[in-house]
Amino acid sequence: MDARSSTGNVNLAGYIDDRIDEGVVRVDRSIFTDPELFELEMERIWEGNWIYLAHESQIPNPNDFMTLFMGRQPVILVRSPEGEVNAFINACGHRGTTLVREMRGNRADYSCPFHGWVFDTRGDAVVVFKEKGAGYPDCFDKKNYGLTRVARVQSYRGFIFGSLNADVLPLEQHLGPAATCIDLLADQSPEGLEVLKGSSTYTFKGNWKIQAENGVDGYHLYATHGNYVMTTEHRRKLRGDADPVKAMQVGGIDKKKGGFFDLGHGHVMLWGDFPNPQDRPNHDQLATYTEQFGAERAHWMVARLRNLLLYPNVFLMDQTSSQIRVFRPISVDETEVTIYGIAPKGEDPKNRTHRIRQWEDFFNASGMATPDDIMEFTQSQIAFKAKAARWNDVSRGLKHVHFNTPSEDAASLGIEVQSFGTKLEDEGIMAAQHRWWLETLSRGPQG
Repeated sequence: MDARSSTGNVNLAGYIDDRIDEGVVRVDRSIFTDPELFELEMERIWEGNWIYLAHESQIPNPNDFMTLFMGRQPVILVRSPEGEVNAFINACGHRGTTLVREMRGNRADYSCPFHGWVFDTRGDAVVVFKEKGAGYPDCFDKKNYGLTRVARVQSYRGFIFGSLNADVLPLEQHLGPAATCIDLLADQSPEGLEVLKGSSTYTFKGNWKIQAENGVDGYHLYATHGNYVMTTEHRRKLRGDADPVKAMQVGGIDKKKGGFFDLGHGHVMLWGDFPNPQDRPNHDQLATYTEQFGAERAHWMVARLRNLLLYPNVFLMDQTSSQIRVFRPISVDETEVTIYGIAPKGEDPKNRTHRIRQWEDFFNASGMATPDDIMEFTQSQIAFKAKAARWNDVSRGLKHVHFNTPSEDAASLGIEVQSFGTKLEDEGIMAAQHRWWLETLSRGPQG
């Protein structure tokens, strides 16, 4: 790939050294530290294209709302009295202060804490505090001061996406074959999915792309999470069937069938067969899924780890437990992460308890994995500032990566992929992200 291009004051030449024929695939570490690049990312990726917002189960009722960010822009996500999901910039139409300051709730209207203006759930200004006798000009009409709508809001299988830029591809086209990967999770109950109560939010001192890489990094498992691997294996040997958690065995998963898919538009999925699929909370549904979807698809739903990155900001992980991990950049060197449990609606209470115990073991902010990752994110960001050491190598598994070639595993899902790897530890999954990152920064969001 030829990276020679420039955009504004940012010269994009040379950030990715992608000489596949010569066995070289590496990334300039300054992509994690350069403030000018960060500004371009905000414009063209985070505030210029589709990003994940929330799951519909988080705002199930009329007038339910939650607040979040799209890039750096504060947003209110609300379900109208008619059941429609809308999103507005969380800024008063009068003088611009944040209108809603709670994380979530239920209201028929929003009263600005600064000057008392009131807005309804459709974003219309309905009350101007002390309007009578205020001396506004004759042309003043509060209808002109409604909340600014997010340009595009749309759901797929209950997952809500938004774009501040109206000129983007249709959501279905943006998701492409990643939609089928979402289906593997959403199809686990005829009633759909629900986000479980509670969440964990934390920040780390590092660039957002470190998290984007790490969530599909099968290579770091033993070195970074060795304590988890050894602890769960010891517990399994010690307690056997009496172990209440029955953690999914990640030790040895690298020896099972696995790999990655490049799904296009930056979306990627890491996958691999579990050594102990019988310990999945949904294993008792295998026969039902087989009858509904066929044996191949049922195997994907029950017996395979799947870490799906919907670029740029959310992981749907169905593995040691089931998780939504959404992240956002605060600055070039600080990122916020929020993690939620997600599960099939109507799940057997015993299976739900099992799912939550597995979640607490690995995913929770106080679990055995997250603190390990945060430490490595932070230390990576420190070292990335060392200009004398320029490159991150992501060539591991290059011999396993296939470009523009049909994948039998992808075909079993009825999809075609841009490229694929045949080992869980292949780093081509990071290279795929960075190629899309460069393409988007070079030409803008649509294409």
